[in-house]
Amino acid sequence: MRADVPVEVRAIGTVEAVSTVAIVPQVTGRVMSIEFAEGASVKKNDALFTIDTRPYSATLAAAQAELQKSQALAEEASVEAQRYQALVKEGLATAQEAARREADKKSTAASVEAAEAQIVSARLNVQFATIRSPIDGRTGRVIVHPGNVVRAGDTEPMVVVRSLTPVKVRFTISEDLLPRLRDRVKVASLPVRATPRGGGARTSVGELSFIDNSVDVTTGMLTLKATFPNQDEALWPGSFVDVVLVLDEEHGAIVAPEAAVAEGQQGPYAFVIDGENKARLRRVTLKRRTESRAIVASGLAPGDRVVVDGLVRLKEGTGVSIKPDAPIKAEHAAASGSGS
Repeated sequence: MRADVPVEVRAIGTVEAVSTVAIVPQVTGRVMSIEFAEGASVKKNDALFTIDTRPYSATLAAAQAELQKSQALAEEASVEAQRYQALVKEGLATAQEAARREADKKSTAASVEAAEAQIVSARLNVQFATIRSPIDGRTGRVIVHPGNVVRAGDTEPMVVVRSLTPVKVRFTISEDLLPRLRDRVKVASLPVRATPRGGGARTSVGELSFIDNSVDVTTGMLTLKATFPNQDEALWPGSFVDVVLVLDEEHGAIVAPEAAVAEGQQGPYAFVIDGENKARLRRVTLKRRTESRAIVASGLAPGDRVVVDGLVRLKEGTGVSIKPDAPIKAEHAAASGSGS
């Protein structure tokens, strides 16, 4: 029969997290608590770890006291500078003495700014002592525990947080498909299906979101990525998936059940049931296969009845008995009839 069938490109893909964050400490100190369960989902700004804040709180208090001292000295220096300017006008002080008081005023004002900067730095350290998640995601293995001392600049992460909604799937296609792919993405978004390996896995539907800007010269393959909402978290970062890219749709194609076309030494073939209910061998040329159908370029015509079960046991001219709802009995093999 004729049908509109999608033009599909199949590949093996790898699931990737959109965001992966390695959590490392920005201050040195003892880990006081862990605020999440290993492997749990976390939201952006959720607390992950608490580091001992006492040294940084003490530094903050000292910086605040230094600011108060600097502000007092700055006020005094400002008053002195104004007084000496008045004395110079009255001839009771020299310009050099007034300039010295003006320099003291600027120096103490700079000390105030430095003290304010110290407070900002100390407050940041206090904030950094509570480590928060920068993204929504799921935590991985925790490698520190309460009581461990961590240091600013450590390269080994305390935990890694990966986003799972959405995710991307990376896969490759032949460079021969690039012109057709580019033409299609100009006019419509291209759907992509991804199925995790393993029995009973659910198929997720996403959309092509990335085409690499060059073809790998060693393999002749082009890297693509598709984005999936993944609200059910069926796609797991790092896992392999079977990918189907729906590149186009072919209208009025001749299709047959996938099981009706077998592969022989001389190429694909099918058995067609003639008017006398006998099986006739047909050599066919295939365009491609899908999970349930074979798209035929030549060898079959609309209305042909084809055998879908027991092809390997049939011979040219074998008689078959067509039963609509049960396997068909042939002389030496069971066969099922279907219209192509």
